[in-house]
Amino acid sequence: MITGPVALIGLGVIGTPIAHKLNNTYHDNFMIVARGERRIKLESQHITINGDKFVPKILSDKAELSEPLSLLIVCVKNYNLNSSLEDIKAVISKETIILPLQNGTYSYEFFCKKFPNNVILQGYMQGPNTEKRGAVLNYTNPGAMHMGDQANSVLDTAAKVYAYLGIAGVDVHLEQDIKKMVWKKMMLNVAGNSVTALTDANYSDFKKIPALQSVCRNAMNEFVAVARAEGIVLTNQDIEDVIDYYVTYHGEKMTSMLEDVRHKRKTENDYLAGNISKLALKHNISVPIIDTLYSLISIKEKLYQR
Repeated sequence: MITGPVALIGLGVIGTPIAHKLNNTYHDNFMIVARGERRIKLESQHITINGDKFVPKILSDKAELSEPLSLLIVCVKNYNLNSSLEDIKAVISKETIILPLQNGTYSYEFFCKKFPNNVILQGYMQGPNTEKRGAVLNYTNPGAMHMGDQANSVLDTAAKVYAYLGIAGVDVHLEQDIKKMVWKKMMLNVAGNSVTALTDANYSDFKKIPALQSVCRNAMNEFVAVARAEGIVLTNQDIEDVIDYYVTYHGEKMTSMLEDVRHKRKTENDYLAGNISKLALKHNISVPIIDTLYSLISIKEKLYQR
């Protein structure tokens, strides 16, 4: 069991429900990582989450801790990892377990490279529907966390983190093959997120418009070929699982990329479809649909960021 202090960085869509549950359970033993202006902003805001006052302990430097940080949960976007690096370095020690929860494979590789002496777990979130209006944050679906150890060499550590999160009421699943599961989630992101961001479709539209399912299936067939070239065995059943997830989702939830596009924010397109396009080129695999989705999102983003 994790007994030392635990921190989270990234109070966004995926980080908010996790922070809410951990703060309510572990109180002063749980912290939000923030330095400088961000710390000042967090301390001055009157944040509420689902109507509860959210006044977490803030951590800026490991000198503020009486013992090394046991676990750091990283929920910032892929494109913010580099800018968050100094904040992360300021709070972790060699004993700190790092659990990144970004979509795709980039964040896991990033942390393995930057912190080769730390235990790096791998994970992702599926389904959170956090809405933010200033300092007011609300969610009805906190999402499910899937986590594990890619190398299967520190399963005891992964099990301790799993138990710690479960006690707080986080819907957490300990995966035996987390590498495959991360790729399967990335397949959902590459196909579904891109298509919805371009069409303005939400989850419920998948039930009503068969063409959405068709385009996503075709994109996922390309994705599977690239995954297999990378040693990840995805099947037709995995494709149908993704379609079923969209079709059976309860509610009007939008994908995170559609929300980014609607709010004219930077997307994670480069880390999702862009990454698969690069890998396809490396393996000499034709992925015209994924290439097109990547290009169209890139164009859309450039236009509204002018």
